Amino acid sequence: MGSVPQSSSTFDVLILGAGLSGLCSLYQLKQRFPNWRIKILDAAPDVGGTWYWNSYPGCRFDSESLSYCFSFDKELLDEWHWKEAFSPQTETQKYIARFAEKHNLYKDIQFNTTVTKASWSENDHTWTFVDETGEEYVTTFFISCMGFLSAPTLPAIEGIKDFTGTLFHTSRWPKDIDISHDFAGKKIGVIGTGATGIQIITALSKEPGIESINVFQRTANWAAPLRNSEISVELMDKHKKNYDEVFDICNRSSSGFMHIGDPRKSLEVSEEERLELWEKLYNSPGMGKWLSVFSDTYTDRYANSLYSNFMADKIRQRVNDPVVAEALVPKDHGFGTRRIPLESGYFEAYNKENVHLVDLKKTPIDRVTPSGIMTSDDKEHKLDILICATGFNAITGAFSAIDWHGKKNRPLIATSDSPKGDQAVWVDHRPRTFLGLTVPSMPNMFMVLGPHQPFGNATRNIEHGVQVIADMLQYCKDNGYTSIEPTEEAVEQWTEHVVQCAESQVLMNEIDSWMTGVNKNVKGKTVRNVARYSGNITEYRRRCNEVKKAGYAGFVFA
Repeated sequence: MGSVPQSSSTFDVLILGAGLSGLCSLYQLKQRFPNWRIKILDAAPDVGGTWYWNSYPGCRFDSESLSYCFSFDKELLDEWHWKEAFSPQTETQKYIARFAEKHNLYKDIQFNTTVTKASWSENDHTWTFVDETGEEYVTTFFISCMGFLSAPTLPAIEGIKDFTGTLFHTSRWPKDIDISHDFAGKKIGVIGTGATGIQIITALSKEPGIESINVFQRTANWAAPLRNSEISVELMDKHKKNYDEVFDICNRSSSGFMHIGDPRKSLEVSEEERLELWEKLYNSPGMGKWLSVFSDTYTDRYANSLYSNFMADKIRQRVNDPVVAEALVPKDHGFGTRRIPLESGYFEAYNKENVHLVDLKKTPIDRVTPSGIMTSDDKEHKLDILICATGFNAITGAFSAIDWHGKKNRPLIATSDSPKGDQAVWVDHRPRTFLGLTVPSMPNMFMVLGPHQPFGNATRNIEHGVQVIADMLQYCKDNGYTSIEPTEEAVEQWTEHVVQCAESQVLMNEIDSWMTGVNKNVKGKTVRNVARYSGNITEYRRRCNEVKKAGYAGFVFA
């Protein structure tokens, strides 16, 4: 395949997003195709993706720092000193920026650019992207690296636009805020107790100058100790010698984390043995509390109830007020059936006099007033600052911000009751893909960390996804193809496989969460669907390799 005609806005590959996925794609494709014109477009003013936007207090990842970096960059592995076992946002952002700087990637990134429209030309085998200023970018191939948690949603609450205090979503945290100064003496409200809410509530509770923190909890969520620690220079030097082992463990795990599940079943061991494993996991750092449990924990209801009861007792032991403790124990889902946030003193936050839990199961929000939040008991909770930790239009949400015109002018996403509902590829945000990397009626479109791909430890899965896409592009180049699209048969078979993987995780599949495609603040996302690949990453990678060995069976080339 020859390069497309050269002009200032014509490319061989266009990449949307300058986070880890986008930078990995740019680096690997520049290595593989040095003569191609490749560019990243990103709405932010700097690299980082989710680690640029999410700069709220307490923000950090729950993957081990050692497992989150790029395995192929041996020089940076040797250079970089992770300062904590679980890196905070500031350090992660510095790592990403250093990677981009080290490999001279900034020159191929255009920041402050929001794409609003994308149109496929069947005659030219090109996509034309349009940004908010009307500038056009023509490309043969493009890769979506927009992230699966990048489209924030505000709660659909009456009067929220009438609030006269300061209001913002956590993923749009103002960069110039100094909470020790700007929050001093203020009444703070936080809506949401998911992973983000848990992190920010914990961080704010440790600020002595805040007058009050009201936590508005609609749904109690499980959480477990992160058990973070500092990494000394001496310890980091030892870690640097063991990176190969770290990445090997990740590649052998079910989801790319440094945690392997216990093959035994909960009900086949004694109570003493169960408690021994659970206590060990509870007192160990990281995701083992979710991922290293007995093999039947998320498939057998009774096994899950035993583990949930163990975790519930841990919450009760940490919260002084028994009424508050009970409100913090989830009653509508078992431990681990949603993604588990890891915390560092979250439950102890409620032991502080200025932190108040507002249980919305008992007193739902009636409306937001200019000066606070009114609950159903006619109590107005006065607020100076309202923080919405209300999550994202996950997995498919970033795609919704673009007006797509694929083959035969098909839109990518539309609700079933809209005029284009019968034409959309993903009706009501229900993905249809092949390998989670390609989409029918959207030729030459690739996705990294998109729908129907494994998530887990993001960086491990990013590296694999980019490798598969690079191999596909190499195949196109070697054979002179300018168009690649999955067949309907391949899409149907893959989508069915993804559904079967989800059905095997019986208990997780019964719960409303972003992982099952539900966000009741988004039209078309009120019913569960299968939007992510929940099978083992080893099996996922095997299937990708099979397709390659078969000469990319399941694709149509032109």
